[in-house]
Amino acid sequence: MNRHLSRHLAIAAAVVTVIAAAGCGGTPGSSPGSGGSTPTGAVQKSGFQKLGPVHLTIWSYDNQDPGLEPVLKELSANFEKQYPNVKITMVFKDFNSLVNVVPRALASGSGPDITEGNQGYQTDAQLVKAKLIVPLDRYIKAYGWDKWYSPSTWSMFRWTDDGTTFGKGPTWGVAQTGQNINVYVNTQKLKQLGYDPSNMPQTFDEFNSMLADMRSKLPKSEPVIEFGNNEGYGTIHMFGGIQAAFFSPQDERNWIQHVPGSTWDTPDNIKALEAYQAWAKNGYFNSDYNALKYDQSAAEFAKGKGVFWMGGDWDASIIKSGLGDNAAVINIPPGQSGTWAGVGGLSGPWHISSKTKYPDLAAAWLNYIIASPEAQKLMYEQQQIPSPSDAIAPPAGDPFLTQVTDAFRQVADDDGLMLYTDWASPTMYDTLASNFQDLLAGRISAQDMAKTVQDDWEKFDQTLQQ
Repeated sequence: MNRHLSRHLAIAAAVVTVIAAAGCGGTPGSSPGSGGSTPTGAVQKSGFQKLGPVHLTIWSYDNQDPGLEPVLKELSANFEKQYPNVKITMVFKDFNSLVNVVPRALASGSGPDITEGNQGYQTDAQLVKAKLIVPLDRYIKAYGWDKWYSPSTWSMFRWTDDGTTFGKGPTWGVAQTGQNINVYVNTQKLKQLGYDPSNMPQTFDEFNSMLADMRSKLPKSEPVIEFGNNEGYGTIHMFGGIQAAFFSPQDERNWIQHVPGSTWDTPDNIKALEAYQAWAKNGYFNSDYNALKYDQSAAEFAKGKGVFWMGGDWDASIIKSGLGDNAAVINIPPGQSGTWAGVGGLSGPWHISSKTKYPDLAAAWLNYIIASPEAQKLMYEQQQIPSPSDAIAPPAGDPFLTQVTDAFRQVADDDGLMLYTDWASPTMYDTLASNFQDLLAGRISAQDMAKTVQDDWEKFDQTLQQ
């Protein structure tokens, strides 16, 4: 399931290089870097059979099963049955291959009609700046998509036309599934340690006390939290729930989106970093966490190692397949604010090419794969959480999937999705990964890390002002 996680790697240089090359080349006869015109007028929502033969090409990096690949294939086949004149070609790539190639493909005019991108300055900002995708506001209004997400969640798809201001301006994408960093629980071990899975802590302080009590009861060889941080993103994800107990989710989103005056170097955030450092110092993790890959740690937890594992809801099937009825899901509980929050957002954004001949048909496909009951039912069958707030409920006979869904909704409905910290700059992923490693090893202080991360942010922020 690395697809969801590798989305947050620092790939800006490669993407910008390809964008630049696309701008210098382009389709013969077109102006460098120019896109097609933005659709205007009334939105066509049906009657596409009157268009005659149509071929839509769609690119996706959702190439996993269990995951969205079989869902997208089945839904596209259903769409073709509704409109027999429409032929859909689904092209699945790994994440890095797609985002590194799609700018040039879109600029050429021979690329996909619909494609996934990636939120943040690394990819989507560049696609907007180069006018390779179209704003979706007219479709949001026509289909009623505005009810899908909270205003702060919608902000992850908004950019000014020049691609410099994140969180404001037109809306350029929509997403199919929800993403939340869960706390997965081995209920058998929880009970053995004297805790009731149906009566879990409701505050961060209570949760923190529970971890300390478990450490005192477990053998030294047994971690409280199974952890894999070889790639560097495991620690970024885990910290979100701790950070949310001290630092406002809105302040975190403002910082990621470079709202003027935002800073990571605050007393509250330093307290959160100190709390995280204490987890490592107190021995809550397996000793090999920096050598263990993220997916390996999920597999180890699924085999019974550790009481908790913290990771994305996209990995729910891995945990369920191993622990069965002993698997449960909660969120890290809130701090004094009472707001349930943590690292998370929505899946990769779907974009409509500015060069497609059929933007309204493309929007109809997007509406079908996200909003239709058939689509949402298929997503649940693949252990994926539909993104819209008004999505149908998960199957009644699957309590684990209901817990996964409820955990996402608890955070999303509390306006607590903090997005992904590394979106804040093209170099932020590396800065966070290396500094978290040093923080947990005790080589730097929380104050040192907060300052270093803010320095990275300010360096990139200056480029946005130019």
